[in-house]
Amino acid sequence: MANEIELNLTIDKQYASRLSKHPVITNKSASKPSSHKLTSIYFDSPDLKLMDTGVILRVSHISGGCVQTIQLSGISCIGLHQRLEWHSPIASDHPDFTKIVEPILVKSFPNSKSRSSIIPIFKTEIHRTSWQLAFNNGDQVEVSFDLGRLIANDKEEVISEIKLKLKSGNVGRLFDLALELQDAIPLNVENLSNAQRGYAYYCDNPPQVIKAQLPTLTKKMNANIAFKEIVWECINQLQLNQNVVLHTSDIEGVHQMRIALRRLRSAFSLLKLILGHKKCGFILSELKWLSDILGKARDIDVLLTQTIPGIPAQFKHHQGLLTLQQLALKRQIKIYDFIKQALLSQRYNCLLLTICSWLENEKWKETKKQYKLITVATRSLNKFHKQLLRHNENLTDMPPEYRHAIRIASKKLRYVAEFFTSLYPTKDCTKFIKILAQVQECLGQINDIVVAERLLDELKGHQPDAQPEKAIQLFKQWNTSSTTHNIAKINPIWKQLTSMKPFWL
Repeated sequence: MANEIELNLTIDKQYASRLSKHPVITNKSASKPSSHKLTSIYFDSPDLKLMDTGVILRVSHISGGCVQTIQLSGISCIGLHQRLEWHSPIASDHPDFTKIVEPILVKSFPNSKSRSSIIPIFKTEIHRTSWQLAFNNGDQVEVSFDLGRLIANDKEEVISEIKLKLKSGNVGRLFDLALELQDAIPLNVENLSNAQRGYAYYCDNPPQVIKAQLPTLTKKMNANIAFKEIVWECINQLQLNQNVVLHTSDIEGVHQMRIALRRLRSAFSLLKLILGHKKCGFILSELKWLSDILGKARDIDVLLTQTIPGIPAQFKHHQGLLTLQQLALKRQIKIYDFIKQALLSQRYNCLLLTICSWLENEKWKETKKQYKLITVATRSLNKFHKQLLRHNENLTDMPPEYRHAIRIASKKLRYVAEFFTSLYPTKDCTKFIKILAQVQECLGQINDIVVAERLLDELKGHQPDAQPEKAIQLFKQWNTSSTTHNIAKINPIWKQLTSMKPFWL
């Protein structure tokens, strides 16, 4: 059994020659590179029971012999795959079930009937070149370049990847090494393994929207470890929804990526405020860059799917509104094309690798001082709660920019409260977050109206037709009453929130 830790990166094969000449390869190689052909057949039952239970079974033909590998699905995040695996030499290219003796694996192949149902599902054919790198601090990494193809049913995909496998040392070395390579070679983080991509082709399953998961923290946990748990949850949500944006038309993918970014920015603000680290400016600025790009898409999505459909029926067929709607659809297409370019850019991939390097190497730690998590949680919740209560006044008479500030402050407090929810009594914490979410939702609807008016004015531009201008005027009249309604709705909720005893005290 081995605990495999591997970082996967895709590379255009035209840049492959740069890899062998890269200084980190030439200077750190402990031996000459090795090359071989590798054909792997992945097996499962027709109803994919192994996949459903998180077991991957493959037989690889290599160097004139066959090796059977069984992997447990493990953890995949930002291209980093961590999983248990078992290797056994076997006599043929079909699974040898006599080699499966570990109790944790035997239950996946309980009897002869289940074993006889195992059939080939898909396969990979690759040529692999590998280098063994050794670093001064004792870290050892195997760098492999795989070039070949994945074949599933009648579908075929080119494989052109760099795999960085940790043989010994700190996981952070993999991300540091990836950043060094990326200086000279365009690389993209690949969150799906060959097995995951093969199953996706075989099942023809589109990527699914992933919502935020709450980290499981304990009061005895060290604050540094807790911070890593929080950030890993955020970036996992970010990258899993990236595939939804790139490969489907579901606009919820952008929405969930934006939520992940807001949570990430809140987590780093928390670190900066509480732990005193001020050197994460690059990460925060890059997160804002990505958030601004996704924000433009989200604004146009809300306009087309919520704001315009919510207009009273008698206005929906107004010619000016129909013209503006068509212009919005054209802008939406352009924005999404721009987003896809950004998500495939080296800037975005550098951001992901930098965050992970920062996490695994714990680069925020300036001293050896250990912070208790409950202390950090209480101080941070107090901080963001005070920021929210600065605006403790009647929302009806409040200028729009103040309401916007409350919306931002309520978001930050909500995300931080959700990070630490497992540390406090569930009932009190849940009630507080629920009311906070209601405030955020009402203020969000008011903000959507403000954004919609701005977008419609931009879309109208210098249109010679007077109809769009008339439509905007009708829209603004309707918005005035809608804003008044939302403010009346939120006032009692706001009063309840500001008078509640904080659950963390």
